[in-house]
Amino acid sequence: MGGAPERNSMFRELGLSEQALAALEEKGIATPTPIQNEALPAALAGGDVLGLARTGTGKTLAFALPIAERLEPSRTPGRPPRALVLAPTRELALQVAGELEWVAPHLRIVTVYGGTGYGSQAAALKRGADVVVATPGRAIDYLNRGVLDLAQVRIAVLDEADEMLSMGFEEAVETLLGATPAERQTLMFSATLPGWAKRLVGRHLKEPTVVNVVQDEEVSYREIAIEASPSARMSALSDLLHAHGPERAIVFTRTKKEADEVARALTARGHAAEAVHGDLNQTQRERSVGRFRSGQVGVLVATDVAARGLDIPEVDLVVHLRLPERAESYQHRSGRTGRAGRSGTVIIFHSSRERRELGQLERAVGRKFEHGRAPAPEEVQQAKIAGLLRRAAAQSEEDRAVWREVAQAWIEREDVESLAGLLAMLLGGAPKPRSLLTGDEGWRTLELEAPQLSAGKVVAVLKRAGFSDIGRIQLAGGVAYADVRAGELDRLDAVQGLRARPAAKVKAAPAPARRNERPRGKRRRVSA
Repeated sequence: MGGAPERNSMFRELGLSEQALAALEEKGIATPTPIQNEALPAALAGGDVLGLARTGTGKTLAFALPIAERLEPSRTPGRPPRALVLAPTRELALQVAGELEWVAPHLRIVTVYGGTGYGSQAAALKRGADVVVATPGRAIDYLNRGVLDLAQVRIAVLDEADEMLSMGFEEAVETLLGATPAERQTLMFSATLPGWAKRLVGRHLKEPTVVNVVQDEEVSYREIAIEASPSARMSALSDLLHAHGPERAIVFTRTKKEADEVARALTARGHAAEAVHGDLNQTQRERSVGRFRSGQVGVLVATDVAARGLDIPEVDLVVHLRLPERAESYQHRSGRTGRAGRSGTVIIFHSSRERRELGQLERAVGRKFEHGRAPAPEEVQQAKIAGLLRRAAAQSEEDRAVWREVAQAWIEREDVESLAGLLAMLLGGAPKPRSLLTGDEGWRTLELEAPQLSAGKVVAVLKRAGFSDIGRIQLAGGVAYADVRAGELDRLDAVQGLRARPAAKVKAAPAPARRNERPRGKRRRVSA
């Protein structure tokens, strides 16, 4: 009769020490992730490794464990570091240092990064360190000041190398690696491999073991592209958050100013949202992430730089408020959802003029996105009611008992008006009319049916009925959707030659959309 399987048996097979196995067991880590399983044998043996892996795949342990296992403890005062870990942001540097502290308690870890004074960090380096975790900019500063000595480095790690490139650290990284011994071990991790990263591998890694878990990953999140004009995007975002009902969502913006504006606008629309960006100090950012983790905040509005390295938990929804400028940025952002076997959703907002750029992004990531629309007002209303009922069901019996008699009295006298007024206070009043095709306010979308529909026929029929302004038109077989001014719906009775009614939702998958445009001083026209 066989005994129980040995705990951490897969890590044990990799040849880890009892101290490392005990640390892993204490953290509840029983089996290695794919990047750990494939990278650790070579890294523990002292070989160079190029690991292609996304955020959240466990790559930190893939280099933290070799550092812990290959470096002996030392108590020599003022000793120079024997391991250098470079990370693109202070948040990621602090996160990496935190992992190293429990994996390698026998080593002294010093973390240096920008955004804070030089004195305390310089003093820590002068006292001696076994491992220095640093952002490239601050490491260069200390190297130039003669405070950071890299002549004894045995292990150099580049974490998220593609992000360091995008942030302009190419020259700094080259200088820092050039200050370390040529015979060092180099471990490099990146989600993508842009040109500079490839050149870096050729110059600084010696016959590396290449581990690519990105190509083996199945994307576990839906990717939905939604067309919305910039003016309609805020309403569309709010409606999506209401209808989707995510427990946690991250909205990515390009600038710090935009992050603040979006967070304020979402808060005004009833969402618990906070902004995280580089103008906030470390304590403020960690406080916001803490509230996000605890559920006090449901929506984090972040810039790329601020989100890098933050210990953000699994999220249900990632929103790109604007098309990302680089495919690498898209991959990093989207990788915040769909982790650890869970599914997620990624929303990509774009304008009608960005369809070409959207196609380029699809080709760059090698996937076709779904095409969707912002939810209709009726869907948003139903989602709000469902959310309110969930919150009501969660109230304690003691709290509900206080109002039970009032509720019973309303029912007995059939006080529908008071109940309707209460719901309006809690959930908001009548939604502003807006297009189901573009999200623009002031429009209503009509659903039109007739054989052999064309954009020209739709325009002609609606013009004859007295509609003064016709916006987006979308054709889908025998059905067409057309935007008209919300104040002109009373002219529907005058429509002849096809069946027309207000659309509750756009049911068909979007066909190539068309818009009537009115160039100044010219007649209106329909364009593809």
